[in-house]
Formats: sequence, structure tokens, C-alpha cells
Amino acid sequence: MNIVGDLRARTRGEVLEPHDAGYQAARAAYNALSTGQPACIFRPADVPDIVAAVRWAGEVDLPIGVRGGGHSVAGHSSPNDALLVDLSRWRGAAVDPVACTAEALAGSRLMDLDAATAAYTLAAPSGTFIDTGIGGLTLTGGISWLLASQGFACDALIGARMVTVDGDVIDVDDEHEPELLWGLRGGGGNFGIVTHLRYALTPVQRMYGGALRFRGDGIRDVIMRAFEIEATAPDELVLAIVAWRGDDGAPGISVNFAWRGDPNAGAAAVRALTDHPALFESDVKAMGWLQQQAQYEPIPFGLRQYWKGHLVGKLDETLADALIAAAADAGGESFCLVELIHGVAHRIPEASAAFGGRAAVANVTALAIWDDAESDERQIAWARRMADSVAHLSLRGGGYLNYPELDQTAARVAAAFPSQTWDRLRQLKRQLDPANRLRFNANVPPADLG
Repeated sequence: MNIVGDLRARTRGEVLEPHDAGYQAARAAYNALSTGQPACIFRPADVPDIVAAVRWAGEVDLPIGVRGGGHSVAGHSSPNDALLVDLSRWRGAAVDPVACTAEALAGSRLMDLDAATAAYTLAAPSGTFIDTGIGGLTLTGGISWLLASQGFACDALIGARMVTVDGDVIDVDDEHEPELLWGLRGGGGNFGIVTHLRYALTPVQRMYGGALRFRGDGIRDVIMRAFEIEATAPDELVLAIVAWRGDDGAPGISVNFAWRGDPNAGAAAVRALTDHPALFESDVKAMGWLQQQAQYEPIPFGLRQYWKGHLVGKLDETLADALIAAAADAGGESFCLVELIHGVAHRIPEASAAFGGRAAVANVTALAIWDDAESDERQIAWARRMADSVAHLSLRGGGYLNYPELDQTAARVAAAFPSQTWDRLRQLKRQLDPANRLRFNANVPPADLG
């Protein structure tokens, strides 16, 4: 019996090897530049299956990768020469409307969680693309349209079930394993395979928002007006700026926003933008939570992608200029995204979560997206130039770990956290994964591995 045959004998789930018919479809990456070939792909039937698989991987000395939604731009969900535990079919969420909590399987997408919670006019802060997997998103941060009123997605994580690399099953909450809960709130998939996530929910009766699109000589002023609105914005308002290159070659700006509550108050909050002469298109309306979550069109699997950016500590003219310059030079489907951060996201105590970007006023990212290999060099260089152009505003030189570049360095991962947080995460990693078998992620090395 070969070693993978032994895994099949111990488990009930599907096991795929490179020569199997369904292997290539199962290993296909969100980012076409990610070409990792797992030693085998395992789709577990249940938690005991995962326990058996990780113990088998330890015996045969295979590192372990995990796939939820599979949206890792850096290719973490298509690891090379590893056991890939594929949770992509583990989807679904159950809501307790009295306790205002939801329990979700770790392979769920935002659309699964949102549909379950919206049935009770409740929501969890999560993300903005409905096809994103909740696992990696939540464990590494999570920026949503409720950011200013509820904080990051990881802040709503109140419990989890996790299988360690030794095959132990741990139930995590504030009373049981509080240090691990702290680490899961922003420390990513470094500590075990999370199978279930429990969220605190908040009532969301109605939303008001959409996209305001601008072009022409006034777009720099539009960006500065958006920054001014952000400086005094109430918790009900969340803003994001998208800089893109139009069909005519000129840069354009979209200000996307969400207002939680009364539409009239929401319209008043952004009037400095809706009155701007550079506005050429407005797609704004009152809506429910599910409509708000569908504002962004999902980015298809299989495109070539390279993302890079910074969590920044300041909004100023240099950022506006960098956005316009990058947009003017963008190609393919590439664009720049600025997700503005204020409100409760800043007021939640830093000590409650390992997430390292709480002090940032924005997440600024260049998203290079294209489909032809001949453009690889140009597109990657574009994203790097844009990131370099805002590096002087960076908190610590690190980016948002949910938007990682394909060639992300260890130094960039460490820079995403304050030094004391980083040291604490490394100690937690040493306790739970001292051999760093879970290293296909924004990796936190065990404290004794350098």
C-alpha cells in the first residue's frame, strides 16, 4: 500500500492524487500565477476525518495547507508538495436570533453567512466580495461595509473549533483557550485547521449606498473631499475609493460607500461628493444587507493577479496623487483600492485581537489583474510601483494580509504586526505548531525557528 493509500484507508473523505481525473480541477488556483501542486488533496467528510489526516501527514512528514474559499492571491490554498485539506464543500451557517450569533462551517462563502443572517435582519462584519471564503478572511482581519460601526471581521469572532497539527480538537472561546482566540483574531491559519467559526451578529435593518463615479480634471479634488468626509465621518458611514483607467485612457475615480440606517442621513453624509461637478454617474439607492453585499462583482478564478499595498497611517495629497498616477498607467483589469478605516474599528482595544492594522486609517492596495502571460512583467511592475509610491505613509512597511502579493516576504508579514504582537504570536505558534507544518499562509514562524 502506498502512503496515500494509507490515508484513504484511514478516512472516509475523497483523496485526490496528481494522476487522478479530478485533481487538476481541485487544485486550480484563484490566481493563475499560482502553480503549486499538492502531494494530495483531501476533502474530509467530518472532523474525525481531519484528525486522521493530520496525524497521517505527521507520520509521513508532509506539511499541511488548507483551502476554504480558495481565494488566496498568494497561492496559499494551492500549496506545493503538501497535504491540502480542502474544506471548500464545508458550507452553511446556523443562526441563533435570540443570542444574535451565527455558527458557520469554515468553507462557507460570505454569501452563505449573509443569506443565513439576513433572514433575521442580522449581519456579521465580514468582507465585500460575496464569493470570498469566510475562514481565511476572518482569521486574517476582514474589512466590510460594517467596519466603522462593528470593527473588523475578526472582532466579531467569538468562538471556533480547531484541529491542531497533532490531531487534537479544541473548542475556543473567551473562557476556553482565550489566548488562542486572541491569536485567531488576526493571526491567520497558523495555529491549526479551523473547522467552525462563531460570530457575534448585529441588527441591520437597512442600508443606503452604492457607487459615485468621477472623471476629468476634478478627480484629485474628489479624493481630497472623500478624505475630508472620512476625517469626521460617523460610525454609520464606510467609504472606499477605486482608481481606474477608462477606455479613453484617462484615470477615473469611484467612491463606493455604505450608510447604515436612514437614507436621508446617508445622502447628507456624502453630499460634498454628490454635488461635485466631476460626477458623471451615480448608482446609489436604499437597500437591504444582501444588496449591499452584492455591490462588488466577484473577480473570476483563473486570471493572472499580483496585489501589493500598505496599511497607511495618514491620508494626504501624496496619496491622492499616487492614486491618479497609478490609474493613468493601469492596464488590463487593474485598479487601486483604498478602504478607509475609522470608528469602532479604531476604538476596539488592541489587546482584544492579534490583528495588526487597527491603527491604520486606510488599506491601500494595487490590484493588478490581467489575462495574458505577455503582460506579466508590466503588470507586476505596475503594482509594485504603486505600492512603493505610498510606502512613506505605511504604518510599519506591511500590507493587509488578506491581500498578499504572490512573492510576499517574511519581513513584510512581520511588518503587518506591532513587534510585541509578533513576538506573542510566535510564542503561540511554538505551542501549537512547533515544526511549522502549517506554513502556507501569512506565516508566523515558531519562536525558536528564527
